[in-house]
Amino acid sequence: MVLEQIAFGANVIAGAAAAYTDWKTGYIYDYITYPLIILGIILSVASGQWLGIVMGGAIYGLGVLAYKTGKIGGGDIKLLAGLALVQPTYHGMIFPLAVLLVGTLLACLGFSAYYIVNYLLTRPHIQWKTTRKMVAGLLFLAAGAFMIYFSQQGIWPGEMSLLISVSLLSGIIFYGFEEEVKKHSFLKRITPNELEDDEVLAVEHLTKEEKEKFGKNVPNLIGRDDILRLKHADMHTIPVYRDLPRFAPFLFAGIVATYLYPEWISSIVPVLF
Repeated sequence: MVLEQIAFGANVIAGAAAAYTDWKTGYIYDYITYPLIILGIILSVASGQWLGIVMGGAIYGLGVLAYKTGKIGGGDIKLLAGLALVQPTYHGMIFPLAVLLVGTLLACLGFSAYYIVNYLLTRPHIQWKTTRKMVAGLLFLAAGAFMIYFSQQGIWPGEMSLLISVSLLSGIIFYGFEEEVKKHSFLKRITPNELEDDEVLAVEHLTKEEKEKFGKNVPNLIGRDDILRLKHADMHTIPVYRDLPRFAPFLFAGIVATYLYPEWISSIVPVLF
């Protein structure tokens, strides 16, 4: 019981701190995630349970692969790994998976509402007849039909069915406008001297000459070696994605929702026992 209370308190405090710093600065600092990871290892050893260590290692390994493509931040990965170490399961659910799933659903809803509305209000002339938008339209119709079926069958509770439906459909709409939104809201051209470590490179906006200066392997993330090389490559500006959406606040919402409403969340998350 005491270990469970410690796990609950640690996850909530770390999640709240990560949400705050990510929202304010765009970073989740190591002084938040490392103590959580260390505590998780201690709790695993104290309880004789190794599932958290295995799960945390797996999350970190898979997360690094996603991180190298610029899909998720390093701080988000460490936070999820820490959550897994501290509390691998909750009410029979895989706790970090529940947090990630709920956080992703809420992020789909939040990001789609904010960025798409902002784009539509500032770009009156929109190309509707694109392949991506047509695919998104078909996915929207198919997903809508499945959601109606699931709702009628009572597979998910009413509140959870509504959240999943709205979030999924919002995510599909965002997919349809993703290229325009990224260009409108995140694309920046900066000088090599302005580059920061782990900058997300806008590969699709590189010119042929710029790609040649990068060499055969064009990275999704710009590391320190790339920065040094680019400073000597006579490149005036480089396209990058900046001010990307903050994910940690949604992960914190996932933590709170999983603790408060485990019965709802367990209807969509694999239950171990």
